[in-house]
Amino acid sequence: MPGIFDDNLLCAVNGALWTLKIEEGFYIILPFVFYLITKFKKPFLVLLLLYIVSVLYFYGMKFYFNKPLFAKQLPGYLSYFVVGIFLFLNFSNLLKHKLKIAIISISILLVSNYFSSNSNIFYPAALGSVVIIAAYSLPFFNNFGKYGDFTYGLYIFHFPIIQLFRHYNLFEKHDPYFIGVVVVLLSFLLAIFSWFVIEKRFLDRYKTINNASKN
Repeated sequence: MPGIFDDNLLCAVNGALWTLKIEEGFYIILPFVFYLITKFKKPFLVLLLLYIVSVLYFYGMKFYFNKPLFAKQLPGYLSYFVVGIFLFLNFSNLLKHKLKIAIISISILLVSNYFSSNSNIFYPAALGSVVIIAAYSLPFFNNFGKYGDFTYGLYIFHFPIIQLFRHYNLFEKHDPYFIGVVVVLLSFLLAIFSWFVIEKRFLDRYKTINNASKN
């Protein structure tokens, strides 16, 4: 949309939406990954090979060819996907040794953050491990969806809200921490509104139609 947020650091109405095509790409790739795992019956080696290919592509595009936007395309982010698959296949061992894995993973992330870069080849594995361990170890997350699934609404609304606040220089005119809290709360409110007024109604309607067709 020409002219919208031209003066912002990032000229985009909703810069988070680029990840949708990556998600769709993962759905397309999954059957092929499953085929390779079942055919060779060596999940670790298959996933390790895919991880290496992904990391080489990402860092090659980002640092050697100086194409950071291409680095973020597939197979650049495939490493995160295969980490998730590996952790799922070894879920019991992950939880059994979660403290050790968490300490190692957090250390890797801190080192990467210290150098202001995610150029560590173990970064995807470390981040994926921390996310999964946190999701299944912190009781708060166990009931996160009890009152509704607000994640998609947060994903959709947070970026335009931040852009709007930046456009009017609200972070400079007021206390930035206070504005940050306002952005978070407003994003949550819009996500809750989206779930109950739009998303849930369409999902319930789909379930009703689907059940009727089965009967």
